[in-house]
Amino acid sequence: MSNPKFEYWLLLHFEDGSGVRSSGDCSERLKKYLPNYNKGIDIKRITPERILEAIYRAEKRDSPPCMDWPRGVGTTVYRLVKSLTREC
Repeated sequence: MSNPKFEYWLLLHFEDGSGVRSSGDCSERLKKYLPNYNKGIDIKRITPERILEAIYRAEKRDSPPCMDWPRGVGTTVYRLVKSLTREC
């Protein structure tokens, strides 16, 4: 789960995501890194290093860890990604 939307998780691949207050803020910030983003991603832009950075940033913002979904700006997608990569 992500708040304000899933794209916040994508934004964390490029920056720390601070100052995002709305869905619109999130979209505008993401366009700096993925200018043609329209729910599709150029997979070459999401490298293993960027995934690790996003996990780090999301974990840092999820403190203390929420039990269900983020009440403020944040994401718990990192938990799924960590779980999947641990299984590989």
